[in-house]
Amino acid sequence: MMRKVLLFLFLLPLGLTMAQNSSPLGEAGRGASWDDFVEAYTSDVERAEDEDLQLHLQELKELSEHPLNINTATVEDFLQLPFLSEAQIEQIHAYVYLHGQMQTLSELRLVPLIDDATRRWLSLFTYAEPVQDEAKDKLFGKLRHDFSTRLDIPLYYRRGQQQENGYRGDPLYHRIRYTLGNKQHFQAGLRVEKDAGERFYDSYGAYAMLHDVGILNKVVVGDYRIGFGEGLVLGGSTWNSKSTPPLKTQGGIRPMTGMDETYFLRGAAVTLALGKHIKLSTFGSYRKRDATLTSEGEVQTLRTDGYHRTASEWEKKRNVGSAVVGGNIQWQNKGLHLGATGYWQKFSRDLNPGTQQYRAIYPKGSSFGVAGLNYGYTRYRLSLAGETAYSSAGGGFATINRASWNINRRYTLSAVQRFYAYQYYSFYASSLAENSGAQNESGVLVHLQAEPLAGLQVTAYVDFFHNPWPRYRMTHSSTGQELFLQGSYALSGRHTLLARYQLKRKENADRMEPHHRVKLAWTYEAGGHWRWQTTGFYHHVLGSNGFLLSQSTRYVMERPNLTLNAQLGYFNTDDYLCRIYLQSPALYSSISSASYYGHGVLGVLTCRWKSKNGKWMLEGRYSLLRYFDRSEQGTGLQQILSPWKNDLTFQTRIRL
Repeated sequence: MMRKVLLFLFLLPLGLTMAQNSSPLGEAGRGASWDDFVEAYTSDVERAEDEDLQLHLQELKELSEHPLNINTATVEDFLQLPFLSEAQIEQIHAYVYLHGQMQTLSELRLVPLIDDATRRWLSLFTYAEPVQDEAKDKLFGKLRHDFSTRLDIPLYYRRGQQQENGYRGDPLYHRIRYTLGNKQHFQAGLRVEKDAGERFYDSYGAYAMLHDVGILNKVVVGDYRIGFGEGLVLGGSTWNSKSTPPLKTQGGIRPMTGMDETYFLRGAAVTLALGKHIKLSTFGSYRKRDATLTSEGEVQTLRTDGYHRTASEWEKKRNVGSAVVGGNIQWQNKGLHLGATGYWQKFSRDLNPGTQQYRAIYPKGSSFGVAGLNYGYTRYRLSLAGETAYSSAGGGFATINRASWNINRRYTLSAVQRFYAYQYYSFYASSLAENSGAQNESGVLVHLQAEPLAGLQVTAYVDFFHNPWPRYRMTHSSTGQELFLQGSYALSGRHTLLARYQLKRKENADRMEPHHRVKLAWTYEAGGHWRWQTTGFYHHVLGSNGFLLSQSTRYVMERPNLTLNAQLGYFNTDDYLCRIYLQSPALYSSISSASYYGHGVLGVLTCRWKSKNGKWMLEGRYSLLRYFDRSEQGTGLQQILSPWKNDLTFQTRIRL
C-alpha cells in the first residue's frame, strides 16, 4: 500500500503538467524561493548538522525578511550576500552611478557581470525603490517592531524523559526573538531559548547597533560576530562552501541575530571611518563557556552543543571564562585593499586537551594570540586576494590566496590555494577547509561557474587536499580529492532539470573511502501558485548503496494568503556509511536538514498564513519519520523506543 501511495505522489505532477496551459511563466513565476537558494547554496554539504552553517543560514534568512534597497546598499551590505563577488558588487554600484537609480530589479540584466542565477538570488535579498533627495531618517525615527515565538512539541518520549537520572526538564523546545530598529541607523534585539530536556530558559542574549552615524561606521553592544580578511584570524561573519568558493573579504562586525549558543562574542565592538579610505575596528568580549574539565580542573574540551539537560551537562555549564580583545585596520582605494587583524585571548583555566595523537596539536595553556595581514586587488573582471596569519598557540603560519576571473557574463573561473600548518590555531577562524577549522590542511580548489546556453547553469569544481598530522581515527597523514559537477537547465520557464555527480575520496580509519553521490531533480512551476519537485539521490561507498526518493509540493493561495509546503520521501540504504542528506521545508528563520539511513519513509507538512497588511504571521509544521527495519531509533538518552517519530511546531510572528 505504501509503495502505491508513493508512486501516485511521484506521478501526480506529470498529470498536472499535462493539464496546465503551456504558456511561459511571467517573471514572478520564475522567481527564486528560499528553499531553492538553500538547496543550491549547500549542495556540497555533508554535515547537515553543521552548527556554523545553521547559524549562517539563519542570518541570511533574517536578511531575506529585511531585504536591501539595491539603490542605497553599501559595499558592506552587499558583502553579507555570499553569492556576490567583489567584481559584481563594483559593477552594481557603477551601474547606479552611471545610469541612475534602478526602477526594478529587471535592470540587473544590463549589469555586465550579473548572470541569471545571481539575478534570481538577488531577488530574495534586495528590492529596487528609487530614493528621493531628502534628509536622512532620524537616528531613532520610524522604528519597527518584530516579535516571534516558536514552540516544538514532540509526540513521543525519549529515554532521557523516562528514567530518573535522565533529562531534568520537559521535552518542549521554546524560543522568543524580538528586534527593534529602522532601515538606516539603529537596530536592537534580544533572544531567549530553552532546548528540549532543559529545565530553564538558559540561553539568552541581546544587542544594540548604530550604523553610519558620523564617524561611527558601526557600533555593536551586546552579542556580535566579527570577521575580517579571508577569515584566517577572525572569520565569524560568513560560512564557506566549495560550491560557492570565497569571492570577497569578510564584512566586519555584525550583530548576533541567530539562536546559536557558542559562536559569538559578548561585549562591545566599534568600527570608525577615518576618512574615505581607512576604517579602524576594535572590540572586546568576556563570556563564560561550557567545558569538560580534567580531574585537576583544567579544560579538556570546550563544548559547543549548548545543551544543559542532565546533571552531568549542568556541571559543565559556563565553568570557564574567556576574555578577548583585538582590532583591525583596513585601507581601501580604487580596488586595492590592505588590512591587519589581531586578537589576544585569555581563559580563566588552562587548556589541556589530552595525550591522544590527534589532540596533540590542539592549543595548550591559557593565553593565546593571533595576528594576520590581508590583501587584495579588484579590477573589473579580475579579483585577487589573500591572507597570511601567525598564531602563538603552536607557533605556526597559515595562508589562503584566491583568484577569480569573470571571463564574461556567462563564465567565471576561480582558484583557491590554502595552507594551514598543524601548528596554527585560531579559536575564531572560519575559512575554506575540507575539515572543521583552519588547521592541519593544505589544498588547491579550482571552480567554474558557467552559463554556456540560455537557461543552462553549470557548476564544477575539483579540490585536492592533504592533512600532514593524523586526524581523528587516523594513525598517519592523509590525502583526498573531490570532484563536483552539476548542471541545471530551465525548459520554457516551467520545467527545470538538475543533474549532479560528486566524487569524494577521503581517508578515514586508515582506509580510503570513495564516496559516489548522484542527484537528479525535476521541478515544475505552474502559474506562480504550484511548485512540484521530484528528486532522487544515490550514494555508493565501499560496496554499500543507498537511495532516497523525495516529492515536494508548494501551493500558494492568494486568498487567504496561505502557503502550503509538503514533502514525502522514501529511503533505503545498506548502512550508515551511505547515509543521504536532505533539506526539508522549514518555518520562518529556521533551517531543517538531516541525514537518513536504513529503510523508512519521511514526511513534512508546513502551513503559513500572513495577514493582508503583513503584520501577522502564523505557522505550523508537522513531520514524521517511520522506520521499517528497526523497532527503536537513536542511542543513549536520546533513544526513542518506537519506529515512529512525529513532531509538531508552531510559530507566531508580529511586525509593527
